[in-house]
Amino acid sequence: MPFLVPSESIDSESLILVLAFGDASLLEARCVFGGGAKVLARCDDIAVADLNGVRFNRCAQLAGVHKVALPLPPVGSPEFGEAITFPEKNFNFSVSLYCVQGDREAEYDELSEELLLRLRELGLRKANLIRSRSGPELHSEKVVSRSAMDFVVFPMEATNQWGVTVYVPETEAFKERSKERPYITSGISLSSRLARLLVNLSGAIRGQVLLDPFCGSGTILGEALLKGVDCVGVDRNHGSVERAKENLSWLLSHGRRGEAPPSFTVVAGDATNLRRSLGDRKVDAVVSEPILVPKLSSPPSLEKARRLVRHASAIYSEALYEMSGALKPGGRMVLVVPSIRTADGKEVVMSFDDLHEARLRPFQPAGAPRCEYPLQVSHQSTRWVRRAVYVLERV
Repeated sequence: MPFLVPSESIDSESLILVLAFGDASLLEARCVFGGGAKVLARCDDIAVADLNGVRFNRCAQLAGVHKVALPLPPVGSPEFGEAITFPEKNFNFSVSLYCVQGDREAEYDELSEELLLRLRELGLRKANLIRSRSGPELHSEKVVSRSAMDFVVFPMEATNQWGVTVYVPETEAFKERSKERPYITSGISLSSRLARLLVNLSGAIRGQVLLDPFCGSGTILGEALLKGVDCVGVDRNHGSVERAKENLSWLLSHGRRGEAPPSFTVVAGDATNLRRSLGDRKVDAVVSEPILVPKLSSPPSLEKARRLVRHASAIYSEALYEMSGALKPGGRMVLVVPSIRTADGKEVVMSFDDLHEARLRPFQPAGAPRCEYPLQVSHQSTRWVRRAVYVLERV
């Protein structure tokens, strides 16, 4: 039940997005809503969107948000009580606080008390405040399970902006695909949710073809298939090829009945020599995560981190020309690169110096502020080897 109110009843032109992956989620929202909408970041966790006529239900395509909220007038204003239809009987409510630089707990307590008093003034005597044990935010799963009216709040200029959550994504399906498929990759594995975000960044749509030349067990390919995109996977490991085939077959067998399923092909091959695997075939999008960095048990020195990134860069750069050659002009290439946190707190991340020679350029969405690549993927569970993202466009 991702829409907490009927989506057809929502006519607001402004939205508050609670971002799951920081800058990567911000770019996903700009891609999904399109050039007509304006999406601006307020902090790593919050963006505000002016839809400019774009339909609200496009929110359902977003994998990189925790919540979507509608802006509200200030809590103390007369308009606040008129902006929401409150339940007539007992109801749960929560306060989710974001973007605070100071004492979050103290700010949370103050805002919760302010909201509670305002609800009492409105005659809502049996409103029950739900507090989260994990901090000043009620996670989206709890918003649904506790049937809570969730109030999002964050500082904006000289005041606080309030909102009420109206949409949360269905994350259970992502978890099922990550945990229940026949083969699960150990180590630094990509979640189905982040894989869907990467596919969304590629702009690939039903009927087009997406290539993953380091496909592993097929996580990215699976999320593309669920969008109706035909897929081609390549991996040099024959065992990975067979595991990807089984995972993708399992995924399609659990799909919706009555729909013509997209197609997939997975072959053994080398990403640095794709012509041998693909011939002259061209694809509409390339999405891949060739991590190529060993799992680390402790934070590395700056020298070691640079050495690891240089080694990975050599393979990325060699494959870059092959991937570009397989991509149609105007198509996008989405690459996940390693970002290594060193023992002294520095971040060593891969950069590409030869994009022009490979007929590629950084993708910049129309009408939006310029993206600074690579995009860091925020809120990752991995400790020292983290993810960053490049979105490139074939020219």
